[in-house]
Amino acid sequence: MYRSYLNAWFPILLQSAYGAKGVTYAEGFSGPGEYKDGSPGSPIIALRSALGCIAPPRPGREGRFLLLEEDQARVDHLSTVLIRELGTLDRAELAARGLVVDPQKGNCRDHLLPLLDKHRVWNKPLLLILDTWGSAVDFEILVRTANSRAAEVIVTMQPSQFWRFASDPRHYGDRVFGPVVWRDVQAQPKDEKAQYIKSQYRRVLNEAGFQYVLDFELADERKNLLYLVYGTNSEKGVEKMKDAIWRADPYQGIGYRDPRDPNQETLPIQPTPQLGPLRRLLLEHLANLPGQSATLDELRRFTLLDTIFRPGQTLNAVRMLAAERSVSIEPEARRVVGSSRIAHTGAVGLF
Repeated sequence: MYRSYLNAWFPILLQSAYGAKGVTYAEGFSGPGEYKDGSPGSPIIALRSALGCIAPPRPGREGRFLLLEEDQARVDHLSTVLIRELGTLDRAELAARGLVVDPQKGNCRDHLLPLLDKHRVWNKPLLLILDTWGSAVDFEILVRTANSRAAEVIVTMQPSQFWRFASDPRHYGDRVFGPVVWRDVQAQPKDEKAQYIKSQYRRVLNEAGFQYVLDFELADERKNLLYLVYGTNSEKGVEKMKDAIWRADPYQGIGYRDPRDPNQETLPIQPTPQLGPLRRLLLEHLANLPGQSATLDELRRFTLLDTIFRPGQTLNAVRMLAAERSVSIEPEARRVVGSSRIAHTGAVGLF
C-alpha cells in the first residue's frame, strides 16, 4: 500500500509548485530497512519510489529522507541497506543528486520534532509515517504536522493498547489523545471498545488540524485489530490513498472493515470490491438528506470522504440499488432518490 501511494505522491509533489523547495519523507519508527527474508522495509520502498518516478529529486528540488529509529543496531543495519541502494551516504555526494538521507538514532517522542526542525521541513510537502507497532504517538507531533502546509501523516494503532489499560492513570494514552476524552472507553460494552477508541482517534486527528481523516481496519484470522489512520488537508491525497488501498497486493488471512458500515463486514483486499457495504452506506446517507436525494457527483464526494471506497465505485453501487428498486434515478436532473420516494418517481434510467 505504501508503494502504491508513494508512486503517486512523489511525482505529483516533485513536479508541483509546492515541491519547488523539496519534498520530505520522514519516519518516527523506521526499523532496520528490511525484513529477515530480505524484502524491503518502508524507508527503502519510499526511496525507490522517489528515484524511480518520472521527475526524481534533483538539486534545487530535493528529496529528503529523515529516518528515526531508537535501536542502534537497527540504525546501523538501515544505514547498510541505504548504502547498498545508493552507493554512499556522503552528504555532498547525495546533495549533488538532489537527495538528503539522514538515518538517526532517537525515540519518536523526544527526537522527531527536533529532527524535522533541523531540516526545516515545515510548510513544505511532508509525509510522516508513524508505524508505531500499535501504540500511536504524542498529540503534539500531530498538531505540528497538521499546521504545516501540505503535510500528511499515517499512524498505526492497536485499540487494545488503550482500552485494556484505560483505568491506569499513568497510561500514556493522555499524551496520545490530547484534549479528546478516551478513558470513557471503560463504560462501553466489550464488543464496542475497539470501535470507540478508533472513533476517538479520528477526532484526535481532526482536533490536531487535519480536515480529512481516512481510517481502515486490518483484521487477521485471530481477529487481532490494527487501525491505519491517515490525516491530510488535501482531497487529492484522500483519493490517492484510496487508490493505494485498493491496489494493495492480497495477503492471505488479512482483510479490512469500514468502521462506518454497521454490519462490520470484513472484505478481502482485492482490486474488484464487494459493493454491498457501499450500497448500505449510500442508502443511509440518502435517507438523512433533505428530499432524500443527491446528485451522482455529491454521492461520489460522499464515497471519497466518508467511506473506504473510491469515488469511481459509486456508479456501479447506485446502478445495483436502482436495479433492486432501492433507489430511483432521474436522468435529466442526474439525481439519485431514496427508496421512500420511489413510488412517486419511478426508476427511469441508469445514467
